[in-house]
Amino acid sequence: MEETSKIAVTYTPVYEKKVATSIQREFSRLEGQYYLDHAGATLYSDLQIKNVTEDLCNSLYGNPHSVGITGGITNDNIEQIRNRILNHFHTSSEEYNVIFTSGATQALKIIAETFSFTNSKNNEHRSTGDFIYTQDNHTSVLGMREVVSRRGAKVTCLSHKHAFQVLQRPVTSLNDDTTNNGSSLFVYPAECNFSALPADQIQSGALLVKNSSADVLEKVYYGGGTVDVSLSSEMFHVKRQNLCQRFEDGTVSFLSIISLQYGLDILSKITMKKISSHVFELAKYLYHSLLRLHHGNGAPVVKIYSDNNYEDSNVQGAIVTFNVLRSNGEYIGYMEVAHMAALFKIHLRTGCFCNPGACQRHLSLTNEEILQNYDAGYVCGGTADLISGKPTGAVRISFGYMSTIEDVETLLQMITKCFLSKSDENVLYVPKVHKEIKNEKYILNSSDTTKESEGKAWYSSILNGQRYFKSITSLKSNITVKRLFIYPIKSCAAFEITTSWNLNEKGLEYDREWMIMTSNGVCLTQKQQSNLCLIKPFISKEMQVIILTYPGMPSIQVPLKCTSSNYTNGEICQSRVCGQKVEGIDCGNDVSEWLSLAIGRPNLKLIQQSNREVKDKQKRGLYNPELSFSSQAQYLVLNEESISWLCSRINDTEDFNKDTVLHRFRGNIVLSNCKAFEEFSWKTIRIGNIKFQINGPCTRCQMICIDQTTGIKTVEPLRTLAEEFHGKLKFGIYLTKEIAKKGVLNIGDIVYCE
Repeated sequence: MEETSKIAVTYTPVYEKKVATSIQREFSRLEGQYYLDHAGATLYSDLQIKNVTEDLCNSLYGNPHSVGITGGITNDNIEQIRNRILNHFHTSSEEYNVIFTSGATQALKIIAETFSFTNSKNNEHRSTGDFIYTQDNHTSVLGMREVVSRRGAKVTCLSHKHAFQVLQRPVTSLNDDTTNNGSSLFVYPAECNFSALPADQIQSGALLVKNSSADVLEKVYYGGGTVDVSLSSEMFHVKRQNLCQRFEDGTVSFLSIISLQYGLDILSKITMKKISSHVFELAKYLYHSLLRLHHGNGAPVVKIYSDNNYEDSNVQGAIVTFNVLRSNGEYIGYMEVAHMAALFKIHLRTGCFCNPGACQRHLSLTNEEILQNYDAGYVCGGTADLISGKPTGAVRISFGYMSTIEDVETLLQMITKCFLSKSDENVLYVPKVHKEIKNEKYILNSSDTTKESEGKAWYSSILNGQRYFKSITSLKSNITVKRLFIYPIKSCAAFEITTSWNLNEKGLEYDREWMIMTSNGVCLTQKQQSNLCLIKPFISKEMQVIILTYPGMPSIQVPLKCTSSNYTNGEICQSRVCGQKVEGIDCGNDVSEWLSLAIGRPNLKLIQQSNREVKDKQKRGLYNPELSFSSQAQYLVLNEESISWLCSRINDTEDFNKDTVLHRFRGNIVLSNCKAFEEFSWKTIRIGNIKFQINGPCTRCQMICIDQTTGIKTVEPLRTLAEEFHGKLKFGIYLTKEIAKKGVLNIGDIVYCE
C-alpha cells in the first residue's frame, strides 16, 4: 500500500470520443446523478426504451401458445432472441439450449430441483454424486445446497483457492469413494459479486444448458405448454421433447423477451471487449485512488477487499468493495457512508450483497461472530453495520458500460470531503458535558487522560441508554417547552404553534395528517423531492381549512375535516409509510393540479388519513398507540442546547446556515434549559400534567442535510454528527403519550424528567 501511494494515478479512456458522447446522450436522465450499482441492476438507455415502446405500440403480439398469426409472430420472435443470446455467447442451438427464467435465482432453483445425482447401470447399481460449491457464492447457491442435500447428494464447500483443483481431478477423490459414479454438480460464480474475482475458465449467462448434458435434468413438475399430452383423471403425462419447451412452465414473459433484442442491439454496437476494458479501467483508477487516500496522521482512509492489485482484467472484474476508516483506525459504518453518498446523489450498494461466504472471508469473521452478530440484531439487508466496532458488511462500487470517470471522481470527492481528516491527531473526541456527576470519580471536561478515557466510555453508554442522570428531580424543574411544531403534510414545511395545541389519540392534532402520493401510489418525501419543504401549510381552525403556499404560486385551501363529501374525488387510496399500509381520502383534483405544478411532477395527489382507517384499527387493536402518517412515533423532542452544541462543532461554510439547524431535525417539541444531550438519559417524562413514555433516540439520515428554508442539500450537519459521535447517528428522542386521551400542550409548560 505504501508503494502504491507513491505511484501517480491516471485514467486512460477506452471509448472513442464519439462513442462516449453517444452513450452520454442516451443516459441524459443521469445528469447530476452518479449510478454505481450495476452489479445490482444495470441501466437501460433512452434509445432502448424508445425502440421497445415503438415495437410494442406498432405490433400485435399474442400468447405464443395460441395457434394463429399473432401467436406465431410472438413465437418466431422468441426463437430469434434465443439464437441471438447463443450467438452472444459464441455458441449455437446445435450445442446449447436457452431456457428463459425470471432471473438467475430461478435458473439455479431449476437446476437444484431437477439435477439427477444418481446413476443406474442395468438396474444393478445406483450411486449418488456430489454437490460442490465455493465459499464465495451467492445466497441462491446456498439455497441449492438445502435442496440437493435432501435429494441425497453429498455437499462439499470449497475455499476459493481449492476450487480449480476440483476441475483437475476426479470428483470422487474428494470423498475417497471410488464406488461413486453418480453425476456431480460443481457451482462456481463466473464473477464474484462481492469482490469481482472472475473465473475466466468458465462462462455463464442466461440458463444455458449443453445439449449433451440435458439428460441429467429430470423435471417432475409441469405447467402449461410443457407437455404433449396429459390426463386429468389419471396419473399420466408426456413432457415435451424440446428442452426449453419442457422447462418453461406456463406462458413465458414474451413481451420482456421480445424487448431483449434492443438491449442486444446496443451491446452489438460496442464490443464486449471494449466494455470489459472500459469498466476495468474505471475500477482500476478507483482502486488506486482509494489506496492513495490517507488521513493527516498517515492512516489509510479505506480498507479494500480484493484478492489482487487491479492490474489484470483477466483476474479482476469491475467491482471495488471497501470500508471507510477514521483517522484512529475505527471503522465507519456502511450506513453512514450510504447516507453521505445520497447527499452527493451517488447510488451505491452496502451490506454483504447476498454473498455471505465472500463477506465472511474478506471481513475475517468466524461463524461464531456471524451468529453473535445475528443475536445482536444483524440480518441480511439490515442496517446494523457495526457490531462491537467490527463491520458486518461493506460498501460496493460496480461499473457498467455507461459509467464515466465523473462517477469515480464524485465518489472520491464525497469520501475526501466527508471522511478524510486533515488533522494529524489520532484521538477520540469527548463531548464536554458541563456537569459534575455525583458519585463518579471523574469530570467529563477533565484534562486527565485516564478520566477522559473513562468519560468516552460513559458518553457512549449514554447514547445506548445504559445510564441516566439521577440528579433531575420530579418535583422541581427549570426545563420548559420553548417551541412547538406540527408538520401537517408529511415531509413538507412546519407549522409553528405560538400558544397551545390540542393532543389527540395520534399525537399533536393535524400532525402528519396528510401526505403527498405519486401516480404509482408511493408516498413522496424529501428524500426523493427536497423542494417539498417549500410547501408551507397554515392551519386555520376558524375557517376549518389548511392553506398551502409555495414560492411563485397562488395559495390553495383544503378542508380540515376528512369526509368524502368535502372532496371532488373522495376516493379511498392506499399507500405505505415505512413499510406499513396506510389509507386515506383523495383531497381532489384542484390540490392535485396545484401540487403537480409546484413540485414539477405529474399526477400528484394529496391524501388525508381517513377516520375509517383509525376506527377500524382501534377496533381490531392493531395500533397501540395510534399513529398518523408519521414514520416512527407520535412525538419527536429536541433539546435546544444539544442543537447549540452541534452547531458549535460545525465549521462555517458558504452553503450552510447554522440558523436553520433546528428546522432540519423536524422536531415537534423543543425544550430549553437542558444540558446538552441530557435527553438521552431520561426514562420517563412529564410535560405539564401529561405523562409520556420515551421510545428511544431518533436515528438520523440524509434528511437533516436539507435546508428547510431553501431545499438545498449540504453535507452538514450529518457529517459532523457522524464524526463527533463515531457513527452513532442519533439526535432527538421519540415520545408516546402514556394514556390514550386528549390533552393540551402549551408553550412554557414545565417538563419533569427522570
